[in-house]
Amino acid sequence: SVIYITRDIERALGLDIDTPGYFIISNYSDFAKNICENKDNTLLIKAKKQLDTWELLENSEVKNFIQKISNPHILVFKNTPQIEKICTKNNWTLINPPAILSNQVEEKISQLDWLQDLKKYLPDYSVSKVKDIQYKNKKFILQFNRSHTGSGTILIENENQLAELKNKFPERLARTADYVDGPLFNNNNVVTPDKVLIGNINYQITGLKPFTDLPFSTIGNDWGFTHKYLSEQQLKKYQEMVISISEKLRQDGWKGLFGVDIAVDDKTGELYLVEINCRQPASTTYESQLQEGIKNPLFLTPYSLTTFEAHLMSLLDLNLKDYKLISIKTGSQIIQRVTTEIPSLPDPVSTRMLDFRWIKYNNTKPNSDLLRIQAPYSIVEKHNQLNKDGKEFIHFILTTQANKHWDQPRGSVIIIQNNKILLMERHKYGLHYFLIPGGTMEKGETPLQTAIRETIEETGLKFEIESETPVKIMNNTREEYYYWGKNISGEPRLGDEENNRNNENNIYKLVWKDLSELKNINLIPEKLKEYLIK
Repeated sequence: SVIYITRDIERALGLDIDTPGYFIISNYSDFAKNICENKDNTLLIKAKKQLDTWELLENSEVKNFIQKISNPHILVFKNTPQIEKICTKNNWTLINPPAILSNQVEEKISQLDWLQDLKKYLPDYSVSKVKDIQYKNKKFILQFNRSHTGSGTILIENENQLAELKNKFPERLARTADYVDGPLFNNNNVVTPDKVLIGNINYQITGLKPFTDLPFSTIGNDWGFTHKYLSEQQLKKYQEMVISISEKLRQDGWKGLFGVDIAVDDKTGELYLVEINCRQPASTTYESQLQEGIKNPLFLTPYSLTTFEAHLMSLLDLNLKDYKLISIKTGSQIIQRVTTEIPSLPDPVSTRMLDFRWIKYNNTKPNSDLLRIQAPYSIVEKHNQLNKDGKEFIHFILTTQANKHWDQPRGSVIIIQNNKILLMERHKYGLHYFLIPGGTMEKGETPLQTAIRETIEETGLKFEIESETPVKIMNNTREEYYYWGKNISGEPRLGDEENNRNNENNIYKLVWKDLSELKNINLIPEKLKEYLIK
């Protein structure tokens, strides 16, 4: 029997929860409750706070649950010396590889000794005390030995930044490296006694607002963009690097999952090793679910595995000689973390069937997960830029934050005076666009009532409605209703709600635009722009 014990239950969901001999222990949440309802092979712990894995292992209810299971094998997301001690004390068999090896490979300074000749894959680097680091008029990466979700990796862009760190941590050892300006790619690989199973390469979505405050925090993965960006030669080099690292890991006794982060220099196309994650990477579960979704006997052999299945089989010392991982070419996920501007979120509400899914968390620590959105399609247009579907997820999060139904109908009034149209100009987390002032329908309202109320609130103008028959536009799954205003009076002024929300990342501004300019600006939705131009 295998018992997966984890703080966040989705880490254990790479395998069908009904698999015989598979057990899950995690924290209670609404999401976990829905997954585990009427399942005897799961245990959810209710506590005042989310318990970490080691705290779950020390819980008396957990110990009683494990005691009743025949021949239990404990599996965790990431092994630690503390977890090893708890398992040893309780005579439990822990199947994760040793924590000492994981730490040696992951920590930024001890890693250099472990890599040996594989250091050739790194960007140019050096190790010294912070007080001895010199700024040479070009930006560079500074990393402390240990970090979590990007917090120990700092881009140094000027002398003042470095001086501040020297003042705080003068004697602390740090690794500095050339800054590689370009996209980051990742894949999850499984080391077995016989070979390495190389996983699907995904583009790492990193540092985008509003999803995180930290520029180097990974907030998502896109398996589709990889094939638009990397050339055959780059893919071959990537594979060479992964095989070299996995062979070294296998020689040192590693088995199961590990991940690599590899950066591509946008100018030269060169690939550089950035990070090795000796554990189950966070993207494993969704990658495995995407793989499970395309399992088909017509296209796959009996020896085709999901990444999580291969991880489990390797840890259990099962023969994987003839197996390979299922290939995927699309799919994505993105995570809203706890940030200064979005410290919490209510449960999202939708009035229609969605073509994506979400997982809600109750975390409060800065940069911990708040909401995970997963889609069977790509959401990245180019490096550091979301496509149309990805931008919808920003709208989904901000609408959720405002405690509104994200796909509720929208009502607006088109205001035109002296051949100019009144628009709301928006700069929202790197996006720049215009829209007709208006807003979301509230309970009990008609589209016309919404349009009048929202337009008055957002502009302060007085007007009449020319016709109660609206222009109806379908914007993805959302109905939008546009009415023509007439007899307009007053001076436009931004409403209180928009004024209060205004900040450097989320700007609202009322502007008049000549009708002849419509074809040259990003007015959304596109269907309305086409209608107005026509």
